[in-house]
Amino acid sequence: MNDKDNSVIEALGRINRFAAAHLAAFPVGSVAIADFARALAITTELIPSNSTPGIPASAATGARNHLFEEVWEDLLAIADTARSIARQEPGFSTDFRLGEDTHREIIATASAFLEKLLDPAVAGKFIAYSLPADFVADLQADLAAIAGKKSEQTDDRIEDIGDNAHNRALIKEARDLIKSLNSSLKNRFRRDPEILAEWATASRIHRSGRRGSEETPPPAPPAP
Repeated sequence: MNDKDNSVIEALGRINRFAAAHLAAFPVGSVAIADFARALAITTELIPSNSTPGIPASAATGARNHLFEEVWEDLLAIADTARSIARQEPGFSTDFRLGEDTHREIIATASAFLEKLLDPAVAGKFIAYSLPADFVADLQADLAAIAGKKSEQTDDRIEDIGDNAHNRALIKEARDLIKSLNSSLKNRFRRDPEILAEWATASRIHRSGRRGSEETPPPAPPAP
């Protein structure tokens, strides 16, 4: 991996944190929600957790593993409740099927569940079955924390990422995702320059060792 590619990975870590803070601003089914979910999945694929036998996990990895356990428990409860709801609403549980309990699949499943649960009417059906009123926000917070720990791992392990065809393809996909997200962010927050500035910082792709930097063009500020 060269500096340019490493900068893309660093940007993904910042984008994950941005997504955790602002995901609820996007409507269910929007392209941005899917793009943010894929960005987190790419980060997880490029920087997997340290699970090598005989090597102690870092503090960030240990805390992140605990968070994954909490998210998995939440997903089990959501899937079980969805099956109960489906007794009255056939087919309801189709959107709440569990994947495998690997880190990558947990993130993908949680992101897919959240895409539906951001609809208050859908979330309300689960709350009616005694899930906590803040269960959606709690799931978002756990994913945000996972993203934060992933960013710490990224800082610690970015030099260990191999340069192979698969990783290069993931880096290219990440660049395309950032461009797609730029469009969504520009449209969604065109009247909110503070959030646009936050996004510009999160998505910027620096290139060290040269004059200036290469970066994905940030959303244009709103016209006065």
